[in-house]
Amino acid sequence: MNNKTTRLYTRITPSEKRKVEALALSCGLSVSEYIRQRCLGFAPRPLQPELFYEMIRRIEGLGEKNHESSRAEIDLLLHDIRQALILPEKEKEVTPWLPLDSGPSKDS
Repeated sequence: MNNKTTRLYTRITPSEKRKVEALALSCGLSVSEYIRQRCLGFAPRPLQPELFYEMIRRIEGLGEKNHESSRAEIDLLLHDIRQALILPEKEKEVTPWLPLDSGPSKDS
């Protein structure tokens, strides 16, 4: 069961908030979903322009007109395009987060 009942709070600067909002919007996600995916190690990708989807539809149309072996190759190509450009992927390596020094310096 997927009950999202726990909240996580953080403080960020106004410019950081604008950047996160812009990144979430470019991926077609809410800020919450964008942050959730990033925290869980996913790298959401920006939405593709409508031209990209028109090209996909054209490729799919070609498959309907060709022999069965060509159709299999086109299906594989479409799968690769979707995997590479549409679906979010797990990051290969997660860079450890280093907290900023927010307190008084040790030299003070």
